[in-house]
Amino acid sequence: MEAEDEHHQDACQDTEWSPNSPINHIPDEVLLEIFDTYRRVINSCDHQWRKKHVWIILTHVCRKWRAIMFASASRLDLAITVGPEKPDNIETILSSPLQLPILIDYMWMYEEITDSALWRMGAALRYHDRVREIAFEGGSANFEKFFEATNCPFPILESLVFGFRRSDEAEIPDTFLRGPDQSVLRLRRLNLYGVSLTSISGFLLSATALTNLSLSIDTAFSSSTETSLLACLQGMPSLGHLELDILSTPLDFASRPTPKDIVPLSKLTYFLYIGSSIFLDALVAGLSAPSLRDVNINYYLATVWPPFVHLSRFISEMEGRYHAVHASFQGSGFHLSLLTQSECLSPCDPRFRLDSVSNCSPELIMQMSGELSPMLTTVEELRVTFDKIAVHVWVDNIPWRRFLQQFPNLKALQHEEPADDLTFLPSLEEIVFGKNPLSIDESQRGPQLAAFQRFVSARQQAGRPVKLFFGPSVDLSWMNPMWFFQIRLASAFRAVAHPGEYRVTGSRIEHCW
Repeated sequence: MEAEDEHHQDACQDTEWSPNSPINHIPDEVLLEIFDTYRRVINSCDHQWRKKHVWIILTHVCRKWRAIMFASASRLDLAITVGPEKPDNIETILSSPLQLPILIDYMWMYEEITDSALWRMGAALRYHDRVREIAFEGGSANFEKFFEATNCPFPILESLVFGFRRSDEAEIPDTFLRGPDQSVLRLRRLNLYGVSLTSISGFLLSATALTNLSLSIDTAFSSSTETSLLACLQGMPSLGHLELDILSTPLDFASRPTPKDIVPLSKLTYFLYIGSSIFLDALVAGLSAPSLRDVNINYYLATVWPPFVHLSRFISEMEGRYHAVHASFQGSGFHLSLLTQSECLSPCDPRFRLDSVSNCSPELIMQMSGELSPMLTTVEELRVTFDKIAVHVWVDNIPWRRFLQQFPNLKALQHEEPADDLTFLPSLEEIVFGKNPLSIDESQRGPQLAAFQRFVSARQQAGRPVKLFFGPSVDLSWMNPMWFFQIRLASAFRAVAHPGEYRVTGSRIEHCW
């Protein structure tokens, strides 16, 4: 960076603050904390610190600031980000004695990569012992030049992202990032998209130090078990984050025998799957992840298939007790979110989500929820919501008794039109009609509630009273776990009322028998 400093002397970065300036009295360690806080704040929404070279601007302010930042280059994550157009004077910057790490970012380019842009990338890759991150996408012609420039070891490379455009795929050479001597690959994070398993399996088998893996591939299986995805995962003992997007449809997928050996991913805590349910069951047949905490399964192809054999075993290994469930029907899609007790009290994403985005059927919904039945036995609160389209599609078509029997310990139920006979739910304490109380005429509430009078009276005589409510209006906020907390909070502040009276509780109208 010294050569760059000389180029920018006119920008006053070699000046000193006036002795009387208040900032001149701030200790160096305090300035360092200010710089570090600023870095974290602007990186929370965008990687401006590195990609837009914001840190370089700060080094141009004065000699003191530059000295503080360069002395703490590692803590402040100072790096040279090389893109198709920036930074200027790339040869001068790269050859600086400061020897900062290099990040190469050639992603999300909507135009063809020019020769000058490829030259800039090649200039950066020549400093292969300093390259820490690479992100690149392009056609096969671009990748030929990319692979030529990466035919050597990259000893500090931690992150690699690349994808092929327009299904224009190229084979990954054996010497990629390792050189002719096949040096050890120290990659920690890998993201590949638009690729086939056949073309990347050899590279995956060499990436044994991965902690994060994200793949968008054609299939998880190959003609040889030695190059299947399971075989690749077996060599990744430190893997903690796995995302899979299986692009192909299982029209010609033949049933596969259960693998003889289970691949243990003992450190895996996050799993995202997008694809066919058929592929998922066959994949998890050979996986074990006892430390799994966060799961997001998205079935893009809703196909009823013979009962899953292995998915229940895979998810039953997860630790944790789920307290609440949100079943959301949106159009022809179905979403199921499971929340723990702590998640019900804080606005955060659920740790377990199961989605089928389109073309669902009652049979598939029962099959999907049935796979989770071991996790539903501890659930105490269930919310069932519909959007304007789904309410006409699903309310009368789901076998609700079978569906609700999967929740034997249910205490609170919100539903658009709950069945009036819920005697099979022995722990039930609250029923919330999922309608807007302001849109229902008071004369209509009585008949709706009267349908439950026999059920409520029987529970009252048995010493297990059930309370009925008209709940909040139906909405699309099915991801918001705070609903369950609000229900409990409102319940805590109820006043004693005489039987037969209505009263307003928050946004709901309660009726006491």
